[in-house]
Amino acid sequence: MNRTEALQQIITFGKQRDEAFTKLVKCRYDSDIEHFVLEHKILADVLAMYINGSISGDDLEEWANFVECRDDINYLAVEDYIYALANPEIMGDISQAKINQMLVVLKEHL
Repeated sequence: MNRTEALQQIITFGKQRDEAFTKLVKCRYDSDIEHFVLEHKILADVLAMYINGSISGDDLEEWANFVECRDDINYLAVEDYIYALANPEIMGDISQAKINQMLVVLKEHL
C-alpha cells in the first residue's frame, strides 16, 4: 500500500483503514505533493456513514481534524464543511439534523 492508497483507506473508512494508519506513520509527515483530493462525493459518502450509524459524531470530528492537518490532502472543494466538522464547539455540535442539512447542500454539487 502506498501513501495515496493509505490516505484513501483512511478518508473513506475503508476495510484496510488500520493498516493504512500504520503505513502512513512510516511516511514523512509533510508533503509538497497532494496525494489525495477530497471531493464532494467522498464527503457525502462519509456523512451518510454517520447518518446510517456506521460512524459516530466523534469519529466524524476526528476524521475532519485528520483531513485538516494533512498537507497531502487537497480538500479545498469542501473546506467549509471540514472546518465545521472539525470545530463543533465553535460551529455547533454534530447532529443528525445538521449532517442531513449538509447532505442536502452537498447534493447540489454532485
